[in-house]
Amino acid sequence: GFAGVQVPWGDVDQQESSGNSVYHGLTVAVSKRFSRHFEFLSSYTWSHAIDDSTDLQTLLTPQDNRRPGLERGNSTFDQRHRWVTSAVFESPFKRTDEGWHRKFLADFIVAPIIEVASGRPFSVLTGTDLSLDFGSNTDRPSVASSGGVSSPFIPGVNFVPPTVCDVAVPGVTTPFGFGCTGNLGRNAFVRPNFFQWDLRVSRKFYFGEKLNLEFITDMFNLFNRFNVGDVSPLCNPVAGTCSAGEPTAALDPRQFQFGLKLNF
Repeated sequence: GFAGVQVPWGDVDQQESSGNSVYHGLTVAVSKRFSRHFEFLSSYTWSHAIDDSTDLQTLLTPQDNRRPGLERGNSTFDQRHRWVTSAVFESPFKRTDEGWHRKFLADFIVAPIIEVASGRPFSVLTGTDLSLDFGSNTDRPSVASSGGVSSPFIPGVNFVPPTVCDVAVPGVTTPFGFGCTGNLGRNAFVRPNFFQWDLRVSRKFYFGEKLNLEFITDMFNLFNRFNVGDVSPLCNPVAGTCSAGEPTAALDPRQFQFGLKLNF
């Protein structure tokens, strides 16, 4: 005969417009208009976005189908800090100035853009249907003060099998962790910070008073910094494996772009 608890139906997905979100933000900007061959704009934003389901691109099924409110946490797009500074430096020299160094440095424009930002949140998932709800997309482990497994990319955190369990059915036993949900919240950890320095250098060459040719060089990620695009969410204490937080994708490396612009 069949051993265990019989389930009379399979997984049932329900979609409804019941999401809840809140956003707090503060923006500070400082600017200097163009004068004396120089201008800049610097802005800083502190923000905190909280919700229980960010959008249709995120995992729609909560870890516990009976308690969707427990999914409330940092939004997938939450970015706590972001600072962007841009500037334009124009050469003070003219091609008609005396001296070879003044003529060489004339008509240059240098424009940097610097961006520093906090990492965005991600959830740690077991990758296994430990809650026995016919899906493994949202199962999360529990965290404890000791034991379990840990990830070198999330130091100081011990992940153990799910510990939030329903009342056991008499006569039915399941392996430790199965039929339970984790006490770890949604989007509990953040990816590494982002830093990038872009730079544009251009120079005009004149052919008469009204005709000039501008050479443009754009450099993206000038210092070729490794910016993490995504990380592994997987940590399964039951299987004894944990790679949560390990980088799995990178954003664009250093790139160059060249252009010509004819002005007349």
